[in-house]
Amino acid sequence: MDEQVLHCLSQTVKKDLHAYRKKKVYSAASLAIAACENDCYSDYYLSVGRSGENELWSVDEHTIFDLASLTKPLVTLLSILHLIDRNKISWNEPLASLLERPLDERFCQVDLQALLCHSSGFTAHRNYWKQLIAMKKKKKKGWLLDNILEEQLEYATGSGHLYSDVGYILLGYAVQIKSGFELHDYWRLNIAEPAGIENELKFDFQKDGSHFDSWVSTGHCSWSTRPLIGLVHDDNCRALEVPAGHAGLFGSSAGVTSLCKELMNLYHYRQSRLPLSAETFRKATQRVGNSDWSYGFSLPSANGSSSGTYFSDNSIGHLGFTGVSFWIDLEKQIAVTLLTNRVRQGDDMEGIRAARPALHDAVMTCLETKENPPVEPGDR
Repeated sequence: MDEQVLHCLSQTVKKDLHAYRKKKVYSAASLAIAACENDCYSDYYLSVGRSGENELWSVDEHTIFDLASLTKPLVTLLSILHLIDRNKISWNEPLASLLERPLDERFCQVDLQALLCHSSGFTAHRNYWKQLIAMKKKKKKGWLLDNILEEQLEYATGSGHLYSDVGYILLGYAVQIKSGFELHDYWRLNIAEPAGIENELKFDFQKDGSHFDSWVSTGHCSWSTRPLIGLVHDDNCRALEVPAGHAGLFGSSAGVTSLCKELMNLYHYRQSRLPLSAETFRKATQRVGNSDWSYGFSLPSANGSSSGTYFSDNSIGHLGFTGVSFWIDLEKQIAVTLLTNRVRQGDDMEGIRAARPALHDAVMTCLETKENPPVEPGDR
């Protein structure tokens, strides 16, 4: 990146990050940018706030955040793609085959693709944790799967799109059943370690992370009062006591950005450390019908996208409930990771909804329109 771009990022975007922190959108944030030109990456990191239970340590690109639903594309989807490349599962494999058990007729149209793009008909969310917390750990996973398969579908499979944690919990089970490994072990062995990101992205259950100075807090558990630092914020995942297909991943902006670069390399048929084929990955980026989903990624919507106004239509990304996101412009070859702990500040989502597109626009303006620096947050 040239000096003018770096100056814009360090002055304008950093100022914006501080401004949203002062507005109590979050208490900690780390933003990472990777831009590829002539097959060479330039990275840039900006961070604000503090980590640790008592917030005594400065956040940087290696600080660990709860990545919430970024688990879906970065763990579950990539594990699924790895299984597809090895002919362990197929794109249109029915749910009954994925779970290797007979299912009720209402699930006969549910297949892998429908689960990946949130068109299966499964409900968005259920508070399974209320029953899980009273069970012995060894019984929890079996009970959860059985309970999900008692659900009625919200709509006919393929007739709409409803973002579904439940669908991705099932995909986590499918990885385990088809591979013979627990989801977290399969991902570590086949995705994280080959990509060299096992020290920056962590997918194992922590019972108590209060002593982790480099981890960011997301508050306290409402039913156990334990500090949520290294302990997953999602109630269902926390009560299950193991990482799941929908949540449980922790990581740094450096780690997420490293994985984003490997995905860009795959898409452009460059050498990648990910043991995935470019063809399989590119299929996962294709828009499904007129929806804002591909087979595993969120896509820029026509109005009000969290990616802002500068990302091209050929972009993929995902959001996480804790206030985290990544967006990859596959055409412009730019990736932006924004990690925050917005849930530490309460339930109001309006702040992060405003901050995400504004910060993305500020970054892209610095990268693309050097002569016109972004305006202040209050002027937008």
